[in-house]
Amino acid sequence: MDMPVKLERHNYDCYYRVDRNDTTVTWVSTNDFKPGRHLLTGYGDTVYTLRLDYELCYQCISLINAMEKAKAWALVHIEQLIKKGETGLPELLQYRKDHYEDLHINLVDANIQLVEQEIQADKHFKWVPYRINN
Repeated sequence: MDMPVKLERHNYDCYYRVDRNDTTVTWVSTNDFKPGRHLLTGYGDTVYTLRLDYELCYQCISLINAMEKAKAWALVHIEQLIKKGETGLPELLQYRKDHYEDLHINLVDANIQLVEQEIQADKHFKWVPYRINN
């Protein structure tokens, strides 16, 4: 009986994605290709293109860079909501609630540095963001 093969994750077969105004760092495998239809003819050759929303996200192969970008975008978004004044307050409060773990734990500079140290010490390190279970 064949045993399933466990594939190791390497930094060269994945990238990290951060959507604008979001604090979630998403691991994306570059080996999970999905065939698409030809954009002009609708059939025939398979074409791989950038995601349609690629301008609204940041993609890189470094987890640390992705975490720093998520933090930077979150701070910019929070500043924009603060500038709205009283009208932006409900949205600001909801954003802070929705992204509490990332803003107060995962994306704090000290914790980003700890993740960086762990990556340097263990090439097979797998980051699992802290989440509060409800």
